Amino acid sequence: MWHASGTTCKFGCSANTRPSIILRVPGKNIQINLGSGNEPKQGFVNLDRRRIPGIQLQGDVTALPFADGSCSHVWASSVLEHFEDPYSVLKEIHRVLTRDGAVNLRMPSPWSMAGHLDKTHVFLADLKLWRQILGGYFVQVEVTAEGVRYRDNKLLTALQYIAIRGLGMKEFCQTWEFKCSGKLDKTRIAYVPWWLEEKYGK
Repeated sequence: MWHASGTTCKFGCSANTRPSIILRVPGKNIQINLGSGNEPKQGFVNLDRRRIPGIQLQGDVTALPFADGSCSHVWASSVLEHFEDPYSVLKEIHRVLTRDGAVNLRMPSPWSMAGHLDKTHVFLADLKLWRQILGGYFVQVEVTAEGVRYRDNKLLTALQYIAIRGLGMKEFCQTWEFKCSGKLDKTRIAYVPWWLEEKYGK
């Protein structure tokens, strides 16, 4: 655990500003769980913007307090869809990841209950777009489907499971887990929405 003045260590800043000095957590091959919320992971440094039980670091995922190439495993469940600029988070993940490190990301389908229920979701993309975005940072992007999109009708639910598991149509699932590896030397922005054109260009 890292502490500051006897409390959970704070670092970084708000989503709209960056600090001039960022605390750097020492170590190599660190495993980090970003936006851990109420689901901290054993053996990981659990980080969240909120000060809640189970976290070791409180701060901003767009200004991680880890040295370049110091993290061997990054886990981020239900994080990227909360940012109008998900590239600001991916940039930091890519920076701190070791050369042979692994990244696990979970995002909801934009048409699912998980996608619509949370009003703080501001970047909901389909499966093809997420593949393209993540492909700008990693050589390998594998997808695992979780659940189904429509859940009330039993026949429709069964047909979706057949489509997902039998035909590989992962677009019908509730949530996607992306397993990324092969850190690219040079990243690229695969898609620029209009509100990010000034920052990244068209």
